[in-house]
Amino acid sequence: MLTRLTLRWRLTLLHTGVFLVVGALVVTMVYLQNRIVITRVGEVPATGVGPVQGGRTEPGAVDLLDAISLQRDDAIGTILLQWISALVIMTVLVGLLAWWVTGRVLNRVHAITSQARRISTDNLHERIAMAGPDDELRELADTLDDLLTRLDGAFSAQSRFIANASHELRTPLAVARTTLQVGLASTDPERVQVVREDLLRNNERCIALINGLLTLARGEQGGHRPAPVALDEVVDEAVGEAVAGAAPKVLVDRLEPCVVAGDQVLLAQLVRNLLDNAVRYNVPGGEVLVRLTGNGHLTITNTGPVVGPEDAERLFEPFYRGAGRTGEGAGLGLSIVRAIAASHGGRATARPLTGGGLAVEVHLPARVAVS
Repeated sequence: MLTRLTLRWRLTLLHTGVFLVVGALVVTMVYLQNRIVITRVGEVPATGVGPVQGGRTEPGAVDLLDAISLQRDDAIGTILLQWISALVIMTVLVGLLAWWVTGRVLNRVHAITSQARRISTDNLHERIAMAGPDDELRELADTLDDLLTRLDGAFSAQSRFIANASHELRTPLAVARTTLQVGLASTDPERVQVVREDLLRNNERCIALINGLLTLARGEQGGHRPAPVALDEVVDEAVGEAVAGAAPKVLVDRLEPCVVAGDQVLLAQLVRNLLDNAVRYNVPGGEVLVRLTGNGHLTITNTGPVVGPEDAERLFEPFYRGAGRTGEGAGLGLSIVRAIAASHGGRATARPLTGGGLAVEVHLPARVAVS
């Protein structure tokens, strides 16, 4: 039955019921104490009852005791009636007060609910932004605002992923279709072999593009569970992989022990992307220099082509390579680096070097720094 009532009614009945029970206990205790006290009023000791005739009290004394007893009963009854009336009146007043106070409190809840209902995927940028005292309801509103912020970021990342995927996959799919239509029109075995190789290469590009987009979306969304990660070990392993297959020299200038809180898989992807970008966009016989300090400052520089100051920041945009930066990559490497760094509470920047090359710096908040 009570479950069908509104929260305001349930809280009002709860407060009123608690007051009624406590008030009834107080009235009962006071009534019993008054009854004991009043009962003792007018009692006549056995030695002072008056003359006794034949072992009986005189008639006048009996009438006096009866009158006193009636007055005591009347006083006790009057007190009980007054306390019960007071309890009823106070219960009604407490109920009305509880209804008013509960309504005042729930008005803020209604404001949160109303604002939350107005927010949809079309206006996720709006927030509840509740004003007022810093209490539990304000904390609830702030928590919902944080949730909306995360949802807004997730929807934005999803929209960018869909837009980037549809835009970038259009070209390789069109190439694959043209290759099939033109190349397979001939039955020449050599021609079929060329078409096969072109399709495999195009398919690998599509797979690399999709993997890059997924990594970018995951980095932008965040939501990973932070765990202690030895960043120096991650960098050392990635450098070992890069040295094994890189034409430019990959050198370690400094590699200090450093522990950060984050996702080890994403951090490894960040370092690999930095090294792959430094190796890919380099000059013949160039070098890649790696430096990691104990406070979470990772710097990777290369001796690549000249990069203009206006292009340095744009290199973090998806699919932007900049003038003179050509290659087989999807153009997502540095975008993924910045997204992963941001999801770990850090930042990624790039600055051109004099004479050519680029220095990419990633600052991650170190939990434990060892000098």
